[in-house]
Amino acid sequence: MPKQGRRWPGVVRAGVAVALPALAGVALGHSAVAAIATLGAFAVVYGEGRAYRVRWRVVSIAAAVMVLLAGVGAAVGAFVHDATAAGGSALWGMTLVLVMTAVVAVCAFVVDGLRLGAPGAFLPLLTVEIASALPALGVAVTEVLAWSTVGAASALIVSMSGAVARPRTPERAAVGTAAAAVDAALSDTASPTSRRDAVRSLHAAWQCLHDAALVGRDHPLTRTLRSAHLRCASAVDGLDSDHASDIDDLRPQVPLPRPSIRYRLARAAHLRGRSWTIVARLLVAGPAAGLLALAFGVGRPDWAVITAAMILHQGPDRVLGTYRGLHRFFGTVLGLVLLAALSTLDLTAAALVLVLAVLMAGIEAFLVRNYGLAMVFITPLALVLGGLGTHVDLVVVSRDRLLETALGVAVALAVLWTVLPGSYRRILRDADEQVAGTIGRIGDARDPGAVAELGRDLEFDLHSSTTAAITAAHTDPAWTRTRWPEHHHLHELGYRILTRHFGPRL
Repeated sequence: MPKQGRRWPGVVRAGVAVALPALAGVALGHSAVAAIATLGAFAVVYGEGRAYRVRWRVVSIAAAVMVLLAGVGAAVGAFVHDATAAGGSALWGMTLVLVMTAVVAVCAFVVDGLRLGAPGAFLPLLTVEIASALPALGVAVTEVLAWSTVGAASALIVSMSGAVARPRTPERAAVGTAAAAVDAALSDTASPTSRRDAVRSLHAAWQCLHDAALVGRDHPLTRTLRSAHLRCASAVDGLDSDHASDIDDLRPQVPLPRPSIRYRLARAAHLRGRSWTIVARLLVAGPAAGLLALAFGVGRPDWAVITAAMILHQGPDRVLGTYRGLHRFFGTVLGLVLLAALSTLDLTAAALVLVLAVLMAGIEAFLVRNYGLAMVFITPLALVLGGLGTHVDLVVVSRDRLLETALGVAVALAVLWTVLPGSYRRILRDADEQVAGTIGRIGDARDPGAVAELGRDLEFDLHSSTTAAITAAHTDPAWTRTRWPEHHHLHELGYRILTRHFGPRL
């Protein structure tokens, strides 16, 4: 359970974004469908940690994606429901499986290419999965779209609610988290992972200040972060140079802003990179999990698909992927226990909305910090929302969910360890080649503007190379050790170039 600084404002925003539109719908007499607003409200999560200057744009894009995918999920669900109700084969369910696979593959590619991090492709896919169940309950596609749009508007309003009264709150929170992480890393009771957490917090805080246009200005937040950065950089200088570690990316200079979206997606489009490895595994795992679930007689194979996809979409690291698989299974078990406890209560529509709001708040609280605990909240939310609070046979639901989860985990782990098993080597070589290529372009550049842009590109490529090295070290330490001298030399050269062109500005 890594510390993530002050989480409670984001947790409250997540719950409020769900509760406001749904409670308004209940008050206006739409209690049966008002909870569908939750699908659009998922977008609120994507604004956390972002400066208000860019947050509105990020949440708006995420909200538009959620509404679109809610409509796609409902339309496909209506098609499959009508086909099976007319006596069609259960294999019509593969239509939903293939659509979900395509959605998660595209979303995972974009998320990984842009390095957006958690929750990544999870909530878009969950939106498709939940929306696909609603037509069977008599909810029209237009209703799904309408209520999702209401929830999306709520997400945007709630996300930006503090911009007028306290416009620098995200920046203060990011800098405070980074300073506290550095203090923890330099204390006498520092944990083995504290330096890594400090470096990540520092990078996140600098990006937040870049988004807020504060870097380069004499601002108290910039001065505080510069001091924390210098203290941490001095402490880790020369350490861990012989093995893969995130602290390789901490030097005594201000991290540069992110490269353009076009650049990042172009890098991801490189066929030997990690993004295509993730996509290839998803394209294998999705249909395999769906077919296996249908073979075991599960009427709706979507939970098996989403289980497999959520284990694979966050990256090609086989060790971390295996942990995610275990978290997914045991978190689902505990989530079903929570659902059983909720089913003993005779909840009104308003009370059910509040339960959904609390579950959404729990997801926001734990999704980044502990995937297993997040699943405890995700499982009942998906089942309650997908059934709109109707009474179900809890034994049947629990049995099907456990079976689908077990199948999804098994397929994901099989794919993780057998599909493109040597990809970590190709990914590291490719990442190092990208670094070398960018270094070469900097040497050839003469225009100051082009040099500045190439500097941003180089720092991004160096971070990608570090991530690739860590994945390789987890998977195959012996091979990574043979590759390490070349990789480490390239990083030293890259950071010397950054220092020479952009200066040690701390």
